[in-house]
Amino acid sequence: MPLFFYLSGIVYKTSNLSIGSFLLKKARGLLLPYFIFSFLTYILWFYVTRHFPFTSGDDVDPIVPFSGIFISTPVDYQLTYNPAIWFLTCLFVVELLFYLYDRISHGKWLPLFLIGCGVVGYASSIFIEANILPWSVLVSLTAIVFYGLGYFTKKIWVEQPWWRVIPTVAILFFLTYLAQGLNSERIDMRGNVYGDVWFFYLGAIAGMAAIILLAFKLERLHFLAYLGQYSIVILLLHYPTLNLVKASIYYGLDMEMSDTSTLPWTLFYSGVTLLLMIPCIIILKRVPFLLGKPRAKKPTINE
Repeated sequence: MPLFFYLSGIVYKTSNLSIGSFLLKKARGLLLPYFIFSFLTYILWFYVTRHFPFTSGDDVDPIVPFSGIFISTPVDYQLTYNPAIWFLTCLFVVELLFYLYDRISHGKWLPLFLIGCGVVGYASSIFIEANILPWSVLVSLTAIVFYGLGYFTKKIWVEQPWWRVIPTVAILFFLTYLAQGLNSERIDMRGNVYGDVWFFYLGAIAGMAAIILLAFKLERLHFLAYLGQYSIVILLLHYPTLNLVKASIYYGLDMEMSDTSTLPWTLFYSGVTLLLMIPCIIILKRVPFLLGKPRAKKPTINE
């Protein structure tokens, strides 16, 4: 999750838009797909996936996740219909906060701003029991640290040769593994749970750096590049799709889900879910409005 916020910060550009225009732009790009796919996946959950025996859906009052569409917090199964979708409302809050900072300060005192947000965000995880504020406002205080780091460091990244990437990435992943192992809690950014602050940030930054260095070397893999262009589709649909894939195994092969909790099955679920994203992408490319994107302009005769 820190990586996703970091990458969002990399593409932030100082804007001269008024706050009204900025809000409208971000609402179209983030909130519109959030609400459209929240309602669609809620309907799928209500009529189909909540009845699967390997989910907790039958024990959840349908009013709770319906209210979660508007509140967008993971408390008490509010997002059980599509847990990953919280990212869009949280990112909306993060981008609004960073826009206000940028307009007021004109880009000055960024380290001080990020440290202040990080301190308040971490304090909220200690003194407030859960991520209880709408649209993950508490989480946004930690998320904006990674968003701001992305904006601040976006020019430092350059492609490195394999002989340098392999040992560097190995060390960084080891640091990530070590930080996760030494942390006192299982990190759950969605729930505003970070454990020990130093291990949290060490693991997050080391893991981000490793993946970014690898990404430079993998950019020629067209399949990954294609999926990356439409990562919002994966975000919106991968969880409901995964439940449908699990259901096909449960009902089709008469297997208990506990029997598929091994690494090969995990790779199988991940691979099949990603493959099923391709037809979803092909369909949604034809209706970009659903993804908050404008329809591509038709070339003129002169073009």
